[in-house]
Amino acid sequence: SGVFTSKNSIEMAAAVKNLKIKVGVVKRTAKELTSYEKEITTQTDKVEKMKAEDKPFHDIKQQEEVLKEAQTCLADAKRRLDGAAQDLESLLEEEKDALSGETEMLEEAQALVKQYVVD
Repeated sequence: SGVFTSKNSIEMAAAVKNLKIKVGVVKRTAKELTSYEKEITTQTDKVEKMKAEDKPFHDIKQQEEVLKEAQTCLADAKRRLDGAAQDLESLLEEEKDALSGETEMLEEAQALVKQYVVD
């Protein structure tokens, strides 16, 4: 005898898998964003300290480049986080019914959307 799965349970499983992936992307990108913010703070302090200590111009310039790169990465991470949060928000809308049984995961996803979706 074969095992019959309803189309509905397959759709639910796919929606749950998709939700897990999108929640993971938002969390990972948010973590990345925080790490770039810390790096920028550290690097800014380092550059200021080097200027105060009259370090060689070339060395200061090099550290300013590192800072600039971190700022570029931060902007990129912000853009990606915004996109990921909007994707998550769309999924929650589109798969509302299929995900209705996933209370815990839904709460986490909704909290992430609330935190990161910029209106």
